[in-house]
Amino acid sequence: MRIRIRNIEQVNQHLRNAYLCSTQPSVAPKAVVVPQSTIVDKGESSRYWVDPTNHMRLPRSLAAALYQTQNTQSKRSIGNMEKPSFQPKKVLILSKLTRYEFEKKVHKGCDDDQLASILKKRGSDYQRLLSKHKIHHSYLNTLQKELENAGIESRLVRRFGYTQEAVDWADAVFSAGGDGTFLMASSKVRTKHKPVIGINTDPQGSEGYMCLMRKLPEENLSGALKKLFSGNFEWLYRQRIRITVTGDDGISDAIELHDQQLNRDPATTRWTDNPRSPARENDVEECMSLSPPVKKRMISESEDKAIVPIEKETVELPVLALNEVFVGESLSSRVSYYEIGLNDEQMLKQKSSGITICTGTGSTSWHFNINKLTEQCVQDLMKIVAQHCNLPQIPHENKNAVSEICTKFNQQLIFDPDRRQLAFSVRDPIFNATFPPTDPRGFADKIRIKSRGYDAHLVIDGGISYRFNDGSEAVMEVRDEDTLRTVVFR
Repeated sequence: MRIRIRNIEQVNQHLRNAYLCSTQPSVAPKAVVVPQSTIVDKGESSRYWVDPTNHMRLPRSLAAALYQTQNTQSKRSIGNMEKPSFQPKKVLILSKLTRYEFEKKVHKGCDDDQLASILKKRGSDYQRLLSKHKIHHSYLNTLQKELENAGIESRLVRRFGYTQEAVDWADAVFSAGGDGTFLMASSKVRTKHKPVIGINTDPQGSEGYMCLMRKLPEENLSGALKKLFSGNFEWLYRQRIRITVTGDDGISDAIELHDQQLNRDPATTRWTDNPRSPARENDVEECMSLSPPVKKRMISESEDKAIVPIEKETVELPVLALNEVFVGESLSSRVSYYEIGLNDEQMLKQKSSGITICTGTGSTSWHFNINKLTEQCVQDLMKIVAQHCNLPQIPHENKNAVSEICTKFNQQLIFDPDRRQLAFSVRDPIFNATFPPTDPRGFADKIRIKSRGYDAHLVIDGGISYRFNDGSEAVMEVRDEDTLRTVVFR
């Protein structure tokens, strides 16, 4: 049951419980102590919540939605499931690439002093990067030791060594990083029987929505693992999106966007047949063209007389989306043109900045940020309603009332990770006489999209991209057999 917010004291108490208690191991952490003053104050500061890990101040209308709603809903959605037991013999640990490691790969041959100088010129703090790198590896060492003490064999891999063979070897997969690493870990786990468990190794820099301890520090890791091994948890089966693509050439090769980070050339110079390498300097036509190259098919004289139409090919993508699927033009400055149909209804043409289709897991991410309201917007609307409807009693000057209304709207954007529906969000929809207004967001059991773009892509969880140009169609749906087994604490 969703918790109703009655007053400021109550919502702040829910925030404390959701943020700390629901993720807390059996031993109460000493490092995370949230003084009453950091959350509840009378007057202006009562509308804000302070993150105890990095002291970031967040409006209560956002904090209540992101922290309270997700935790209470996650607990509600784990009802009729088997008695939990976690006794793996082999565990694969996927480690993120730290920013320090990333910079070392980009600046090959540089020693630490040279790297510090390069980062200083860019305004980056070398010592901070190194400190976070050491914290991450301290987490890794603790995790490996705890697994060894529990009699569990473990292997450590990084993203370039995260292969299907490695996943098949393990009984369970741990991700060591943030939500991005968790998404990468889940991308190669197709079965609902192999658990994926996240450890947030950067509590100050990552929210860790999908991770076991959220933002708790390393000293809580040992207690959390003991809780896990003793069966003091619940399984949460997160829905994922199955994508079936139909096109003239089936599907193109996937572009690993995480790998592309190591390519420092601007995206506009990388339109080549091999998206993993930068454009060749001597190929002026490819480098200078304002549109991507098109593969041309040579036609013989006999074929020229009667060209046989190419049959469309339908292929299921090998990756399931845990957070969301984005469909749109590769360059955000270009308008995305496509047709969309919900639940086998008539297709409608749309122009926008692209469209996202998400699960309940992804509803706290891009979906939430596309649709969320700010207190400024709510206050302006309340003022207009008060004036237009001659209702002076509407408290548009009452900041607490504005905050509570904003909170209630934002909370309804987030839904259960195991809900068998998809949510769509149209980014910056274009409405006019040619493209009449339609709902910019909503739910559906199945969504079909037909591309009318010429440099469009279909992107899965922000990490894997497929070309999705004019005439290509994609059908997105959720199925029980595609769910991802994850863990939440009682």
